[in-house]
Amino acid sequence: MINCGLLLSTAAFDSLTLSAQNEVLSAMGLSGVSQSGDAVSSSKPAPQTIDEDGPPELTLAFVRKLTDKLSDKTLTVLKVIALSDTPQFHMKDVIDATSGASSYMDLRGVWSALTRRTRKILSDSDADLIWWDGQTFRDEQENYVDQIGRVSALTHTSLKTHFGL
Repeated sequence: MINCGLLLSTAAFDSLTLSAQNEVLSAMGLSGVSQSGDAVSSSKPAPQTIDEDGPPELTLAFVRKLTDKLSDKTLTVLKVIALSDTPQFHMKDVIDATSGASSYMDLRGVWSALTRRTRKILSDSDADLIWWDGQTFRDEQENYVDQIGRVSALTHTSLKTHFGL
C-alpha cells in the first residue's frame, strides 16, 4: 500500500472555517488543539495579512528538534509565543514572562539561539523563525515599549501541541 499525502498551504488552511480547520488537524492526529487557545496574553495582536513568503513552517517534528536541549529561558519564550491567541505575539509579553529580562536587549541571545537552531534543522541559512513587524512602539520619552513578532500558523499550532496548550 502506498501512502499518499496532500499539501495544504497555510493561506488555504486559514481560509477554512474553524470547524474545517479542526477536522483537518484531527485527521493529522492533532485533535484537541485549540486554534484560539484558552490562555490569553495581556493584549491581543491585531490581525495581520500574511504574505506568500513568510516565516518558515515548522511541523511538530521540527518543533521537537527545535526545543531539544534548549535553555529554560529560550523555552519560556517559545511557550509565550505558543500561548498567544494568534501566530503574532508581543515582545512585552515575552519580556514580562522571562526571568532576568527587563528589556528586549536581555533577549538577544534567545533570538540568536532560535535563529541558529532554526537554520540548522531546516538546512536553510536564510530562515528566520520569527518575523518582526517593522514598527516599534515607544513611550513619550522615546523609550522602547513593544514590538510585534510572528511565526507561521503551522509553527504556532505545532508549538501549542508540543507544549500541551
